[in-house]
Amino acid sequence: MKINKPKITIYNEKSFKECLEEGEISNSLIDGNNDNIKLSNIVIDSCIIKNINFTNIKVENVELLDVSFENCDLSNVSFDNEFLTRVVFRDCKLSGMSLIDATIKDMEIVNCNCKYMNFGNTNITNLKVSNTDFSEASFMNVKVKNMEFCKNKFFRTEFIHSNLEGVDFRSSDIRGIIFDMSSMKGIIVDSLSCRELVGILGVKVQDE
Repeated sequence: MKINKPKITIYNEKSFKECLEEGEISNSLIDGNNDNIKLSNIVIDSCIIKNINFTNIKVENVELLDVSFENCDLSNVSFDNEFLTRVVFRDCKLSGMSLIDATIKDMEIVNCNCKYMNFGNTNITNLKVSNTDFSEASFMNVKVKNMEFCKNKFFRTEFIHSNLEGVDFRSSDIRGIIFDMSSMKGIIVDSLSCRELVGILGVKVQDE
């Protein structure tokens, strides 16, 4: 699947505080301690954000455009109702992140902890995820156009009322995954994973 990468060409190293003093967060490398900052009603544009723990950073009404996050902790951060375009999360902790009613286009998630992540009524175009733990995450009423999974974990992950036709789960661990009937339609699995799906259908498999 072709996915458009963040367009980041020229940037200066700054803190969030320095960016906010200038009135915009753009064309910047933001690295290190940025505690007790409020990011509100702003677009983060063409930035590389590294080694930031967002625990003490208040985030509300923030749109992401051409942003790469590396080794950041965005646990429980909300991007509800926001637009996220050409965004990469690499080696990040995204546990409990909320993307309810968000619009996602060209997002890549690599080697991240996405436990309890919440995709609800999310519109997704081009999402690529690899080596990531989605245990107990929720995909509810998600509209999908092009989603690629590679070597992920989906223990007790919920896919409910989501169009997943053509999504390939063969390389991922789907033990304990939860589907409703409409979401299962058209997904791709290998023969070893069929037992999980048969169990969801209420069928018992007994070998002689």
